Amino acid sequence: MAARLITIPFSHYCEKARWALARAGLEFVEEGHLPLFTYLPLARAGAGRTVPAFITAGGRVIADSTEILRHADAHGQAPALAPPELPEAATLEDEFDRRLGPATRRLGYFHLLPSVEGFRELIATADVPAWQRRAGRTARPLVVALLRRGLRIDAEGAARSRGVIDGVFADVAARLADGRRYLCGDRFTTADLTFAALAAPVLAPSAYARYLPSARHLPPGFVALVDELRATPAGAFALRIYADHR
Repeated sequence: MAARLITIPFSHYCEKARWALARAGLEFVEEGHLPLFTYLPLARAGAGRTVPAFITAGGRVIADSTEILRHADAHGQAPALAPPELPEAATLEDEFDRRLGPATRRLGYFHLLPSVEGFRELIATADVPAWQRRAGRTARPLVVALLRRGLRIDAEGAARSRGVIDGVFADVAARLADGRRYLCGDRFTTADLTFAALAAPVLAPSAYARYLPSARHLPPGFVALVDELRATPAGAFALRIYADHR
């Protein structure tokens, strides 16, 4: 049986896991589902309630993007992303997981969910079962309401999330100010991959943009946000990481 990665295709945490597995040269089949449609396949796999979840060819279940990345380190062919001699890489990874990931998810959804056409394109282009796309279109008001409630997506939350993003981007810029190529020096680590992947929803790098609606269906405010963040030192760094390593 082939290894499987259960995802929400446009989830940035799933992107982190997908990137790490692909970089490591590990073969797997991605099994994508829309939000709210992941619970049954996760339960069948014995994988808890959140994506991503990786089921190895031997049936072992690995939940959480960081644990999947560690599995890729241990079993893949590429240099380790979280080497023991660079503990700060894992420290930064944890900070990005806790702070940046929730903030970019909330801010991205805040801008996208009001756009009917943007939402339709988001699910229409997702590699998920056709019945889920049909159900998602039909049940859009319910899906949007549940996402807003579950992720606390409102104007106040979006403003807080923007503040978190600006703070993390400032911290990254400060680290890079001495001219280093990567966040932990001269070596590409999980800190760089995690920052780039979790910033992707508000930067739309080309390798991730295929999971997002096209520009014509994105609200002008979101397009302006992407342009603004891309122009920062941290945003430019994340785009370079995508260009060089994804």
